[in-house]
Amino acid sequence: MRIVPTLAKLVFAGFVASLALALAAGFGKQLGFWDFRFGFQVLSWGVFVGIGAVVVGLIWLIWALIAKNGAGALWGALGLAGAAVVSAVPLHGYYTAMYLVPPIHDITTDIQDPPVFSPAQIKARAADHAANSPAYDGAAKVTWQGKTLTVSQWQRKAYPDIFTARVLITPDRLYDRGLKAAQAMGWHIALADQKDHRIEATDTSLFFGFTDDIVIRVAKSGMGAKLDIRSESRVGISDIGKNAARIRAFMKTLAKMG
Repeated sequence: MRIVPTLAKLVFAGFVASLALALAAGFGKQLGFWDFRFGFQVLSWGVFVGIGAVVVGLIWLIWALIAKNGAGALWGALGLAGAAVVSAVPLHGYYTAMYLVPPIHDITTDIQDPPVFSPAQIKARAADHAANSPAYDGAAKVTWQGKTLTVSQWQRKAYPDIFTARVLITPDRLYDRGLKAAQAMGWHIALADQKDHRIEATDTSLFFGFTDDIVIRVAKSGMGAKLDIRSESRVGISDIGKNAARIRAFMKTLAKMG
């Protein structure tokens, strides 16, 4: 039965097409062929093609099992698995943005007095056509899942573990630890001001090349010192939890620094 190997090759072709569209979506944006919005549109085309390949792949698999025909099994298996992965990754991101985390993109350990970006960092954001304001707008109202809260309230609700780090060491030592942790995270360090105990950095995603800005502030606190960090996306309404995850990872790295 030639239909079985033909379906298997069709599944693989669908996987290749969906992968090509997904790669074009991200790297086309990075190369300046289009903005991220059109890139997301191209990515959605890849998802649709990938879903189609998965459907055809399941038909192929059932047909092959019933007919006990293993012809083209390698093409079919690779195509089915690959198309499932290509479709699942962006679909998971969409599901996360819609149902798991609130549509905010500016996370800080201090919602009352968040660290601010320097003029140089603000200028860099403007040069990159950042759509999001560098000013922290914690009082802005955001409606999600039928509930309206401020940005700060949504952060406290969604990420209750994001808070100031307090350590019984001098501000100088905590600053040094913070700088080492930022470097260990692989961020691009834009500013390391030991006198003012401030660090600014950027973190750029591999796929779409989205750049997020980070500012770290160290100050004296009682007998020791405290460290606050803020991470904000330059574009996009929802960061699908990336800024909070970045702060969590930084805090874990900071705790390991001697």
